[in-house]
Amino acid sequence: MKYNVIIHLASGEPIEGDLDELPNQQATHIAVKNPHRRSNRELDWLDHRTNTLLVSFSHIVSVEVVLARSEQELVTKHGFEVR
Repeated sequence: MKYNVIIHLASGEPIEGDLDELPNQQATHIAVKNPHRRSNRELDWLDHRTNTLLVSFSHIVSVEVVLARSEQELVTKHGFEVR
């Protein structure tokens, strides 16, 4: 399953991207595919050809897992409220 995430770094603005799977407890980093700013603009400090970014957990403050639009619609169809 693909997860859309927002990664809050200790050193600056958040990065948004995709994870193929959530990391396990022994993981030391996560592989973020299609990394970009929350405004969908490219990150200035990355080469424009970069499609996967490895981020060490020592630089991560928190990770938000964001529901995809199709999953939000599916959840609301089954009577659950999405916030």
